[in-house]
Amino acid sequence: MTAIVVLGDLLVCALLLLASIGVIGTEPTTRAEETAAWQSAGQLYFGWLVVGSASFALLRMPKALLAHVSTMLLSPLALFVLLLLLASGLD
Repeated sequence: MTAIVVLGDLLVCALLLLASIGVIGTEPTTRAEETAAWQSAGQLYFGWLVVGSASFALLRMPKALLAHVSTMLLSPLALFVLLLLLASGLD
């Protein structure tokens, strides 16, 4: 079950990132549209984090809860580090 939770969370994080930069859906052309896209993605991200955490806690699934929280908190951090490494390698 935890593998399914991790894969689902990674998929959600990837889709939210792609939606926020305009790969999925309409591409933001103004600063206001870009800000709105990032805010929408952020709200969906935190909603997914909270609802998933509450669901796994209520269902008494501690391994799935731990996998969900750690994946949702570590995947953006890992992506940020990866982007920094790629950017430093391009110089």
